[in-house]
Amino acid sequence: MRKTLLATTALATIGGVVAVAHADVSITGASQIHYESISDDNTDSSRPSDTALTLGNTVTISMSSSSDNGLTFGMMHLLTNSADTKTEAYISGDFGKFIVCDASTSGSCGAAGDYDVTSVGIAGGHGDGLFSVLPGGATASAITTVEWDEAQIDDTTDTDGATFEYHSPSFGGLTFGMHTSHLARGDDNTSMGYGMKYSGSMGDVSYSIGAAGYDGVGANEEGTHIGANVSFGAMTFGIGNASNKTSTTSKKETLSYSVNYAVNPDITLNIGHSASENKADSSNSREATNTTIGIKYNIAPGLYATLNSHSFDYKVNGATNNDGQAIISEIQMSW
Repeated sequence: MRKTLLATTALATIGGVVAVAHADVSITGASQIHYESISDDNTDSSRPSDTALTLGNTVTISMSSSSDNGLTFGMMHLLTNSADTKTEAYISGDFGKFIVCDASTSGSCGAAGDYDVTSVGIAGGHGDGLFSVLPGGATASAITTVEWDEAQIDDTTDTDGATFEYHSPSFGGLTFGMHTSHLARGDDNTSMGYGMKYSGSMGDVSYSIGAAGYDGVGANEEGTHIGANVSFGAMTFGIGNASNKTSTTSKKETLSYSVNYAVNPDITLNIGHSASENKADSSNSREATNTTIGIKYNIAPGLYATLNSHSFDYKVNGATNNDGQAIISEIQMSW
C-alpha cells in the first residue's frame, strides 16, 4: 500500500510538473524589402540625390501558459538582422498586464507609445521609417533633428535598461498604461511614460482618441502627444500632434494628418501631410514638411506592397536647404 501511495504521489508530481512546463510556443517572422529614390536640390554637394535598397528581417519567439485561476504568463524574444533585440516577460489577468522589458535599442520598450493614436500614415502604415529628409540624400545622416513623417510620442530617449510596464484592461473602451525605465544597477537615472486611449463608435462611425507623454531622465526632457482617428465606410481620417523637448533650447513640434480610402479589400489609397519644426536655439531653427500620395496592395495573406510619392521641403533659419521628391516602394512579408 505504501509503495502504491508513493508511486501515485510520484506520478501526480510528474504530471504537475508537466502541466506547469507545458506552454504554447509560436515562431513568427517578417521581412521588409525597401527601395527609395530621392531627387532634390540639396545645397550639400556630397550627395544631392541617391537611391537605396535595404532589407530588414525579424524573428519573434513567443511562449505562453495559463493557470486554472485565470492568469496568463509568458515571454517574447525578438531578433533582427542587425544588433537590435528585445526580450520581455509578462503576467496578465483581469487586473491587466504587467511587463518587464529589456531591449538593445532605445524605444523598443515603454508603455507610452502603445497608446499613440497617430495619423493614419502612408497607405495604411505609419510612415516609412527608413526614409529621412536630410541634406545629403538617401544615405546621409548629417541632420536628424526634424522628423518628417508623422507626429508621435518620442519616448525613445528614456527606455534604457530594464523597463517595468503596466497596461490596464479595457473599461468600456478606455485603456491606459504607464512605465518606468532605467531599472539597472549603477544607473541613477529614472524616467516614466504614460498614455491612455479611448475607442468607440456611433452608428456607422468608429473612432479612437489617444494621449501619451513621458518625463525623461533630464530636467528638461519631456514630451506629449495627442491624436485621433475617425472611420466611416471606406474612409479613415487621422490627425496627430506631438511636442518633444530634449533641453531648454531644443523643442520639436510635429503636426500630421492623412486620409485613407479603401478602394476594395485589397487596395488602399492614401494622401497625407506632415510639418515639423525644431528650434535648437534662437539662431538655429529647422523646419520640414512632407506631402505623400500612396497606394497599398494586398497581394496575398501576409504579403503586401506599397508605392508612395513624397514631396518634401527642409529649411534652416527660413532658407530652403533641401527640397525635392522621393519614390518609396516596399514589399512586406510576414509568417
